[in-house]
Amino acid sequence: MTLTAASRRRAVLWVIGTLAVCAALALREALGAIVEQSLAPGFVPDSQVKWAVWWMLFYLMWGMLAPAIFALARRVPFDRRHWIRPFGVHLACSIIASVCAPIVLVYAFGAVSGGFDPSAFPPLRWSYWGPFAALSVVAYTHFYWVILAAALSLDAYDATQARLRQAAELERTLVAAEVDALKMKLQPHFLFNTLNSMRFLAVEKDADAVVRMVQRLGALLRSSMQSNGRHLVTVGEELALLEQYLAIEEIRFADRLTVSRRIPPGVIHALIPSLLLQPMIENSIKHGFSRRIDAGRLEIAIARERDWLVVTVEDDGPGLPAGWDLATHCGRGLKNVIERLETLYPGAWAFTLRNQPRGGAIARLRIPWQAAPADVSVPLPVVGYLAPAGR
Repeated sequence: MTLTAASRRRAVLWVIGTLAVCAALALREALGAIVEQSLAPGFVPDSQVKWAVWWMLFYLMWGMLAPAIFALARRVPFDRRHWIRPFGVHLACSIIASVCAPIVLVYAFGAVSGGFDPSAFPPLRWSYWGPFAALSVVAYTHFYWVILAAALSLDAYDATQARLRQAAELERTLVAAEVDALKMKLQPHFLFNTLNSMRFLAVEKDADAVVRMVQRLGALLRSSMQSNGRHLVTVGEELALLEQYLAIEEIRFADRLTVSRRIPPGVIHALIPSLLLQPMIENSIKHGFSRRIDAGRLEIAIARERDWLVVTVEDDGPGLPAGWDLATHCGRGLKNVIERLETLYPGAWAFTLRNQPRGGAIARLRIPWQAAPADVSVPLPVVGYLAPAGR
């Protein structure tokens, strides 16, 4: 788990808090031992002071072990599906800590209190240390698990906060994508060109084409304003919206724009970020066809490559200008795509936009393959997404 600055500060505070609790327990035990023994017959002040010091050192010893237990909790975390190995590791560590730490403390305390007199050390015999180890396992392992529970609680809190931050960021980028999508549809030149095409079709008395364009424009604007709150949709759902846009563009450009699609049925139920394909297509049409007077070709391909979903958009337009760079020259639509990809798949995605050797540009997107649940229905696009090359 990668620690942020806030997580590191909280971890330090938790360790300090654990030390403080152990110190408080040590003081309580020491004072309790002194008071209890002072009321007993044969009270020897010197021996009770040593007993109090022992308990103080014992609790402080667990407090000093807290940083190591916190670190081990992060190295060997518990998981709902894989908990047997972490449980075994922590069980072994709790036994080792509950046996070895008190033994070390016994020798250290004996060396200090006995003035390094060999007679002050316990005998090196199993008959002595065997029962001591068994007693330590029974009596002291809970200290390890209490500190471990504190460390796991801290990690769970950090994970919850990270998920909340990610959800908030996803919500922000989704709203931005929807606003950008609607704004691009409402750009004056887009509406002007669409209305001008409708006027031309009306002059030509092609009533059917006018009706289709009005229907597509209304459906496109309505769909752009609607949101179901999901960050991931199926490829079929994304294509349903995309085809409304392409239907308008194909009518507007008439024979100048030919769109071919290579989308096998097996990818229709794959998950893809919502409103992701449209900026890619719009960018290609805007820079590849809007300034041409001759015919152009646009090819959309979506395929599965092992554990990846790959989307390719190719055109045969003039290509990218010299010196063009994706990091510094892309518009707001593609910037939003890149931001959302990094939020959804941090470090596990790829997006490139470059010129082709034979002319034109090619945009290629690669994201991890995710299949939609079986109970999710996939609406069919307005225009067949399994259409062969051409119209």
